[in-house]
Amino acid sequence: MIRAKALKGKGGRESIHSDSFRIQVALEYLDGSFSQSQIEKKYGLAEKSVYRFVNWYKENQIATMDQHPPEQEICANSSADQRALEKKLALAELKIAALEKVIAMANHEYNTDLKQKAATK
Repeated sequence: MIRAKALKGKGGRESIHSDSFRIQVALEYLDGSFSQSQIEKKYGLAEKSVYRFVNWYKENQIATMDQHPPEQEICANSSADQRALEKKLALAELKIAALEKVIAMANHEYNTDLKQKAATK
């Protein structure tokens, strides 16, 4: 993977992980299925890497995906079930936006069109 401008991590070192990999790790952690240490073992990452990826994701990717987030109105009289469903919906919409961003980045990096190829099969 060739970058026009090297990304710098902590201490001025060049980042060895692609943006799409960081997004994947951050979403996997935010999903709640695995702990930070489980994800680090799974991918062979250094300690606290998952937290750095999640913070990077929150600072950089969420803001750029949707400049004007939809207003979320939760009625004061809504039940706990409705609030839980609204929270799940918001997380699902966030995941979809992130995955679309990953696909766009992969299309750009690998000079391909993943959506078109998936639709033709």
